[in-house]
Amino acid sequence: MSWQEGVAIAVVLLGLGAGAFLVAQRPSFWIEFGSRVAKALLPLAWQFVGKRMPPEEEAAWREAERRGQGDEWLRERRQKQWKAD
Repeated sequence: MSWQEGVAIAVVLLGLGAGAFLVAQRPSFWIEFGSRVAKALLPLAWQFVGKRMPPEEEAAWREAERRGQGDEWLRERRQKQWKAD
């Protein structure tokens, strides 16, 4: 590493440290930041958490689980969904 790279890295780290120090002095920023991030990510997370299978598919999946083939059934279902999309 040359001395120019060392100086550049030091300046960047110093700038990041100074920025973090200034932001840390204002806890209200972190509260607002956290609430905005949560509001932005909640709909995205709900798409994955809130999905349910239709009752017929769930019954078929549970039957496959009883036979010990639940993972294979889910894999086939995902492949069918990907092909449909």
